[in-house]
Amino acid sequence: MKRELLVGLDIGTTKVCVLVARVKKEGGFEVIGVGRVPSQGLSKGMVINIERTSQAVKRAMRKAEFDAALKVRKAWVSIAGNHIQGQDNRGLVKIENEEEVILDKDVERVLEDASRLVLPPGREIIHVLPQEFLVDGQGEIRDPIGMRGRRLEAKVHIVTASSAHRGNIEDSLRRAGYESEGVVLQSLASGMATLFPEEQDLGVVLLDIGGGTTDLAIFLKEGIRFTRVLAVGGNHITNDIAVGLRTTRANAEKIKLRYGAASMGSFEGEEEIEVEGIAGRGSYKIKREELVNIIEMRVEEIFELADREIRKSGYKDLITAGAVLTGGCSLLKGIKEKAEQKLGLPVRIGYSRIGQPPQLRSPIYATAVGLILYGIRERERLTSKDKLGVRIKEWLKDFF
Repeated sequence: MKRELLVGLDIGTTKVCVLVARVKKEGGFEVIGVGRVPSQGLSKGMVINIERTSQAVKRAMRKAEFDAALKVRKAWVSIAGNHIQGQDNRGLVKIENEEEVILDKDVERVLEDASRLVLPPGREIIHVLPQEFLVDGQGEIRDPIGMRGRRLEAKVHIVTASSAHRGNIEDSLRRAGYESEGVVLQSLASGMATLFPEEQDLGVVLLDIGGGTTDLAIFLKEGIRFTRVLAVGGNHITNDIAVGLRTTRANAEKIKLRYGAASMGSFEGEEEIEVEGIAGRGSYKIKREELVNIIEMRVEEIFELADREIRKSGYKDLITAGAVLTGGCSLLKGIKEKAEQKLGLPVRIGYSRIGQPPQLRSPIYATAVGLILYGIRERERLTSKDKLGVRIKEWLKDFF
């Protein structure tokens, strides 16, 4: 694949989304291909059928290739699911040169030391995200290169995943005829696409509400401080509607998208909805209020679970910038107001910070856009003049 091309592949529980982008020499990128198909073979963000997943990936990739009028080989791929775990760790090294000046290799050494975890069998590290550096005990340092000191410490947030699940994702991609350029935590990608630097500095919680999971990430001082994956999402709302209204999941999804709302104050009037029964049992009408009652209970549960995790993190009182909702479920009418009520924080909907085409600003595409941004950063980091010092400095700059 040509070096100026990048592919972001978001494999979700309800959809598979592909973006093919051309990186511009003057900076930024241009999306030249889009592919989006219903997902198959996943449950709660995890692959449960490799063959069905690979077929969905192939269809989405082929659509994007047709749109872009070219073939691609590799893609940056999202990873989610309740197998994802995050924890903080620290590294410590002594400065060995006579001048006691911190060099690029010292930063590399301390990050390697911070990455040394004893993991249970079947787990692996997918991200080591720096939070801050300390030089001789002085903290809140973002780039220690060139500073003088005898001891360098690093605080990092380490994200681990099931090796089997990562393997299942990459096997699904290979079966579809493509290769993985790397896997990226879904909430990290979504955050890169939707969050502003000042939010990440002041403290913000990102909630990416997908079909099978809700991915939670807390950013503070421009670093990730906490990550969790909640095994509840938009599909649970659809299931509740199907059960409560005695209809199929397909009909429930259509009703949710057309008439759904997260709270009773999100609509006016006594509108009635026609519901198609199961297996030819005929149709009947309900008041919209009945539908919203069903949705509201599940939405409240999602935000109550999120608030519980935010409080457990210890960062609740430091989230100055509030919360950002993204993912397909964030488009549900009235969900912003419900989130503010349950989280006790100011809330906005996270649209991707992308120029053209405007439809890709939708939260539905946030993860795919973030994968492109992540890929651009990684390529720049690895190829910048092929010098360790440049790569380290670029990496630090991008993570803070």
